[in-house]
Amino acid sequence: MTGLSVYQFLDPWLIWAFRIGENPYLGFAVGLFWLCLLTTVIGELCMAGVYFLNKKHFAAINQNMVRHHNLSLQALGAKDKAAWKACNSIANDAFGKNFFSRIALFASSLWVVPFAIGWLSFRFGSVAFVVPYLGEVGVSFLFIPAYIVVRVFFCRAKPVMPVFRTIRRKVLENEGSEVLMSYGDLVRKEDESAAGGPVPGNS
Repeated sequence: MTGLSVYQFLDPWLIWAFRIGENPYLGFAVGLFWLCLLTTVIGELCMAGVYFLNKKHFAAINQNMVRHHNLSLQALGAKDKAAWKACNSIANDAFGKNFFSRIALFASSLWVVPFAIGWLSFRFGSVAFVVPYLGEVGVSFLFIPAYIVVRVFFCRAKPVMPVFRTIRRKVLENEGSEVLMSYGDLVRKEDESAAGGPVPGNS
């Protein structure tokens, strides 16, 4: 299937939103929002799919990072410099692996974006979009900021969406129950140890 035929296939699923209302500006705004939302949802679902296909890998990286970070803090609290240096080195390496694996995972959600921009060019490539002080702009100039805004708000709303709430729960279950300690946790433990029990207000 050629690129043109792909856009022709997608056309009925996308163009209807641009035809809502009699005002063409309102119709384009609604259509652009629909396209950004659809792109976001498909991307998020693909990202979840990639995660669960490689869930053992992501769980191992995350658990290794959390475990050695916590061990390094415990060694720091015990004033064991050698153990702290060893655990901290492994933890830093694990942080790097975890960071880049999450970047790669996020990238798996962006493959839809070129198709959305391609379809916009296919449908509205002949339309002159003029922005004050900037002049004529392409469809990418309109789509990318709108997509970023929609995705930010979508990510904030995910915790209350049934499907994505379930995905988040399963991700947390997969990555284990051990929580990443902070320096505040270390200080609190030292205070509790010095006081011989839980410090009031720290629970």
